[in-house]
Amino acid sequence: MPKTHLVLEEYQRLTLEEMRDHHPKPYMRERAAALLKLADGASIAAIARAGLLRRRQWDTVYTWLVRYQLWGIAGLTIQPGRGRKPMFYPLDLESARTQIAWVLRQSPRAYGLPQTRWRLQDVKRVLAWLDNRSEPAIYKLLKRLGFSRKQALNFIHSPDPHFHAKWKAILQAFQDAVEHPDEAVLLFQDELTYYRQPSKAPAYVPSGTGSQPRARQRPGANTQTRVAAVVNGVTGCVTYVQRSRVGKEALAAFYAQIRAAYPEAKRIYLVQDCWPTHQSPLVLAAANTHRLTPLFLPTYASWLNPIEKLWRWLKQEVLHLHNLADDLERLRQLVCDFLDRFAQGSEALLRYIGLLD
Repeated sequence: MPKTHLVLEEYQRLTLEEMRDHHPKPYMRERAAALLKLADGASIAAIARAGLLRRRQWDTVYTWLVRYQLWGIAGLTIQPGRGRKPMFYPLDLESARTQIAWVLRQSPRAYGLPQTRWRLQDVKRVLAWLDNRSEPAIYKLLKRLGFSRKQALNFIHSPDPHFHAKWKAILQAFQDAVEHPDEAVLLFQDELTYYRQPSKAPAYVPSGTGSQPRARQRPGANTQTRVAAVVNGVTGCVTYVQRSRVGKEALAAFYAQIRAAYPEAKRIYLVQDCWPTHQSPLVLAAANTHRLTPLFLPTYASWLNPIEKLWRWLKQEVLHLHNLADDLERLRQLVCDFLDRFAQGSEALLRYIGLLD
């Protein structure tokens, strides 16, 4: 039976010292250090408790000693197939990630399950190599492979058959505006409706029950206000008009305002959504009169219009939880003040709406 103390020949000590100081594998350096301390008279318990970089079990150090006494240096190596298996064994990391990604993209009902969303127990049922793992273990495995549970976003796929052609035309116009800033202008157009009453949004309040932010309403009609605006995709300059109502006549007048803002431009591209008013004969005639070139976004693709983020900024800074429900004119003035900040262009705005790195 192997002994719990170790006597080394000179060549054995030299070999272990070389291994302790220079072996490429950290675990081999640790085991060599433990054996040298045993040879110097330290007890297995002392070495396991405080003699190594990390605390070890007594029987772990004893096993190293036994294996060294029986097989020498070869007994200290971890043999192929030994040791702790990866969480996704028998697959490798990329294969496990690819397989899980494929499953999660499908509906659980495609696998005969009644749910519309995947649960941990459903993933376990579908993937045989997860069969012996607990739900907490599956959660950790998914996190390790880069999967997490997230809130869904409302989404609609654009049904426009000319999606790619329209988007290509917008990108070409953008390139023209960047390469010929003295001749071409690219403007992103949209309209916003806001109301006298404040909109709700999260805000900081004391923790606990009975304490929530309040959007303070006032009696009376919830009067609406409309804003039509364009953002220059190269400079960040904002041109806008604010009225109680923005219809065909107001848009036609706004187009004249746009031309007046860029009197020297030979080409003005106007990127806008497919609101029917944009395509009415009166509005199209006004665009032609003022030498504006409408470029219509694909239908149901508002995410392609960067000006939508300008509206988000306006809501966050001015409209959410405002306290001016009894002073509509003051509220309208604050909206104007916000938009006037970008009258001369703004790199900060371009970064916010995603047009500048």
